Amino acid sequence: MSQQTSTLESARPARPRPKEKFRTDIQALRALAVGAVVVNHLWPQFLPGGYVGVDIFFVISGFLITRHLVDELRASGRVRFATFYGRRMRRLLPAALLVGLISLVASWILQPYSRWVDVAWETLASVFYGENWLLAAKSVDYSASHEMATPVQHYWSLSVEEQFYLVWPLLLAGAFLLALRVRKAPLGFVSAAMGTVFVLSLAFSVYFTLTSKNEAYFVTTTRAWEFAAGGLIALATFALAGRGSRAMDAQHAPATRMLMGLLALAGLVALGVSLATFNEQTLFPGAMALVPVLGTAAIVLSGSVLGESALPGLGFRPVQFLGDVSYSLYLWHWPLIVLAVPVLGHEPGNLGKTAIAVASILLAYLTKRFVEDPGRTILFKNRKPRVSILAGFATMAAAGVVSVAMVLSAAHAEQLQQQKLESLSHGPCYGAASLAEGASCPDKYGPPAAENIGKAESPYFAVPGCRAASDPIVVQGSSYLQDCDYSGGKKDAKTVWFVGDSHAEHWKVAFFELARKQQWKVRMSLAGGCSLADVKRVAFMDAPRLDEKSQQRCLDWSRQISDKIMEQRPETVVTSTFSVKETIDDGTGRDQLSQYRSSVERRIAKWGGNGTTVIVVRDSPLTLGRTTPGCVANNKGNALACTTERKKALVPDPTAEAVAGLAHPKLKVLDMSDQFCDDKRCYAVTGGLYVFYDNNHLTKSYVESLEPVFGQRLLQLMQGA
Repeated sequence: MSQQTSTLESARPARPRPKEKFRTDIQALRALAVGAVVVNHLWPQFLPGGYVGVDIFFVISGFLITRHLVDELRASGRVRFATFYGRRMRRLLPAALLVGLISLVASWILQPYSRWVDVAWETLASVFYGENWLLAAKSVDYSASHEMATPVQHYWSLSVEEQFYLVWPLLLAGAFLLALRVRKAPLGFVSAAMGTVFVLSLAFSVYFTLTSKNEAYFVTTTRAWEFAAGGLIALATFALAGRGSRAMDAQHAPATRMLMGLLALAGLVALGVSLATFNEQTLFPGAMALVPVLGTAAIVLSGSVLGESALPGLGFRPVQFLGDVSYSLYLWHWPLIVLAVPVLGHEPGNLGKTAIAVASILLAYLTKRFVEDPGRTILFKNRKPRVSILAGFATMAAAGVVSVAMVLSAAHAEQLQQQKLESLSHGPCYGAASLAEGASCPDKYGPPAAENIGKAESPYFAVPGCRAASDPIVVQGSSYLQDCDYSGGKKDAKTVWFVGDSHAEHWKVAFFELARKQQWKVRMSLAGGCSLADVKRVAFMDAPRLDEKSQQRCLDWSRQISDKIMEQRPETVVTSTFSVKETIDDGTGRDQLSQYRSSVERRIAKWGGNGTTVIVVRDSPLTLGRTTPGCVANNKGNALACTTERKKALVPDPTAEAVAGLAHPKLKVLDMSDQFCDDKRCYAVTGGLYVFYDNNHLTKSYVESLEPVFGQRLLQLMQGA
């Protein structure tokens, strides 16, 4: 017998591992995982940590796939890659494609054209299992952070799993064969390789979650250790079986059963703590993900040792049914949640959410019976594995064609709307012109005359005539200063700084039109999500922003801005920030108005004391989920259903309040609130135009219509009138 054969034999158990019984504990874990995710998405107040259901799935996948692959390696010394990948495609792709395409077509029909491009690209990314990387990229792109969720956003976790399925067989087979080559015990070698993945990925996950939490949530490299945790449990079961009959008999000893029962109970407690106490503020995945991962691993390990569930009641039929349909239920629930709003015209209440849950379970059952099961057992039966793989790629390509068609149709729809806007723009009641004194404009807050909600309405656009500054402001590798010269060579041209976050950015179209008319030189520096405060920003849009990288970016930017303004002493600085939703913390525990007032005194007041006129544009009203374009689109013909109370929408802007409170002759506030609200309410549509581009930024067209009023008021403040 050759040395290679003897080494392989030494890795096998003394007697064949008996075929494992159906694992009710694993099926119950699937039920818990999908139930937690669904409840978290429908009623997050009940299970704030329900998102850990995804981590439960990852551990289970790592366990099952590792056990299957190692079984094959021990039996034949190789992995039949085509068979493995073909089986995965038949198991996962039919249901995923069905739900993805139905969601795509439903969005095409039910949602406004402004949503089509995002839905199409995310569907394409989901079909080719790259959705997690797309969402990771968006999570660090401020302009994308305000986008609404798409019906396929939840496919990110499927993308992570599919990438795991792609790489894991290669890793295990490579480690196994390398062990044979160097004459080491294969299982020990594979365990070492998997342990290395666990340690390195966990370490990276902890680091990346601390520095870039939003991005870390989606990327595969921060999740690989969770699969490895399941894989290590699978390898432990082989080691247990390899100890022979004495170990097998010990499984049923009372002491062993009690120990495994306690282990499983501890795992269940860990999962319960995660589900009940984790929330959006939890630094996750990172070290905190160890709680649900180890909890899941404990339950799986105890069941593997005993050969059955260590906890009573897990075989309860409704629980097992939910586990059976967990994959399809995960697929269906999210598109139904997202598409319910355009169907109902409003956010669903508890009755509507219950209906969504019931419909999701019904669709999951039908999909399991008529799509999942036939796809796994009948589709391409007795055909070569490559047939399944080729067919899978063909259907993915077909779905990609439909996605691209949707992108093209969105471009065409936007072109038509831009043409309509052009024809309307010369009318006396267009946009903010309808609010002018003496204007006779009936139904000025009525339905929009055009859909100015596409990408052309975004505040994120390049300003013609601007170039990178020769004395740049560089933060974390990005440049934040541009020079725009509209002086036409005038020697006495004013230099005006235009600074702030995206709530300065959405005023660009009006400000730069005025700059061109007045022949100013402009220095522009905009940093999305950053206030001008000299202390840490700890939350944005009520969501914690505790990662050091994000906090330091804002601090570095605002410090460099302040230093340059103090050094160069420009005549005027025009600024606006979303400080209403940019929470700062100076360590005093005072309210936000007090903290911002102190920061303004330490920084902006010094600009005024240095001879610079500082004009703060008071922030636009909050949409509160009511004056958004989505509300208008869902209430066709009834734009007045999308209004907010003035006192709720126009909350104090802490930066503007602080500047006004100082009563400094060089510090002034430009208030445009009357262009969004009357004495009682704030509006989503004015003069036939959508006012808001998303949940807090203004549309380019509406701001353009505001330019005469904006320019007149700004000039008056600059001239001291």
